[in-house]
Amino acid sequence: MFFSVVGGVVVGWLIPFFDYVAYVYILHPEAQISQYLQYELRKKQFKLVFETVKRRSSEFDKLTTRGFLFQLAWVVLAVFAITSTSGWFGKCLVMGLGLRILVEEVSEWRKDKEGLKKRLLWQVEAELNNQQLKIYLIAKIVIIGWLIWVLI
Repeated sequence: MFFSVVGGVVVGWLIPFFDYVAYVYILHPEAQISQYLQYELRKKQFKLVFETVKRRSSEFDKLTTRGFLFQLAWVVLAVFAITSTSGWFGKCLVMGLGLRILVEEVSEWRKDKEGLKKRLLWQVEAELNNQQLKIYLIAKIVIIGWLIWVLI
């Protein structure tokens, strides 16, 4: 059981990485950041790629996992996984994914509220003020806390 829990959390935590890969190679290969990262990858400068992604993360404005619609679907999936499946790997994978997104959003909320709003709402025609964004993040923390409580 221990390896299922740890493995699920680790895999869930790493899933958003593939969002960057999809952005660079499939969704927006024409973007300047995508072309630059492809160039670095062709030269096999992997450390520089990770440093560039970290330093220039604000340029990734349309990541699927950071969008409101994906996160809404994640809540439904998380409730289903936690209440209806028996395997710990799947439950922890879903929770690891949600925790990773939450941690990144809270960090971004502290640094760049406008950037967070842009990345969160790129799929929908809506606007949030800072108070509404704070309420959204608090609600998300409460939902994840409740899901963890149900999980345990």
